Amino acid sequence: MSNLKNSIAFLFSYLILVFGIAQVNYIEQNILNFEPAFFILIALAVLIGFYLPSVSQISIYIYLVFWTIVYGLVWWFYWRTLEHPSNIQTLGIQYILVAIAAGLAFDVGQHLRNMGTLFEGLSTTTYPNRTLEIQQAEDRISAELTRSRRYHHPLSLLIVELEKNRYKYKRENLDGLQKDLLQRFAVARVGQIISEGARETDLILRDRSGRFILLCPEMDFERSVIFGERIRKAVAEHMDAEVAWSSASFPDEALTFDELIERAEQRLTQPNSATQTSIPVQAEEKQLK
Repeated sequence: MSNLKNSIAFLFSYLILVFGIAQVNYIEQNILNFEPAFFILIALAVLIGFYLPSVSQISIYIYLVFWTIVYGLVWWFYWRTLEHPSNIQTLGIQYILVAIAAGLAFDVGQHLRNMGTLFEGLSTTTYPNRTLEIQQAEDRISAELTRSRRYHHPLSLLIVELEKNRYKYKRENLDGLQKDLLQRFAVARVGQIISEGARETDLILRDRSGRFILLCPEMDFERSVIFGERIRKAVAEHMDAEVAWSSASFPDEALTFDELIERAEQRLTQPNSATQTSIPVQAEEKQLK
């Protein structure tokens, strides 16, 4: 936490210094006459640096090379064509300032990612489950779909999403960090409940938004409805929270994984459509067990 605070302090101190220098006048002219595009570049470098480490594993060196290329392109297509282009000294100083801002922002982004990973590890340790990140399970997803196609067996996909602001805790009394921790622990607890209720053959995945995606071999649409309702009731009973869920079946409604997700998402926006099926619940639950 102290490293994150230091990184943020260094970044904002640096930005204040840069914008302050840009306003310093010597007699009637600014000491450094920065181009307006320079301030846009430095703002973009900072904003992208905050968020890029959380969605990508690129190194800081690649990020700096990227901004070197961007700066060169801006000079070639814009600054070079101006009626009174900046001198080489000003252009060099601008590039150095943009590169430093990009590096400091990227460092803050890395600390934020590490803190998120730490929180994720704490929540998973507290509520262990067998959930996999969807990006890490592409081979298993492909294998399940291939097996279902080859042997003409049914397969269902369920989407389960924890409804925000439906916990027993009053989130409005929490600050940003506490809300993030509560959300992560709540999602981990839902994953544990799903893992306890799922079969060994069911593949439990989670996407970047925190939704759970269950791939259930040998399960048709009717049985997936029973399964989804059972998950909803279990979450309500153990967490005093609500989940939204929907399902889609292979091969009746879709033939690929992406199509299954698309179909299930359509039902998720219309919650009643996934559960308007008249089935003998108790008999089906016995079959699922």
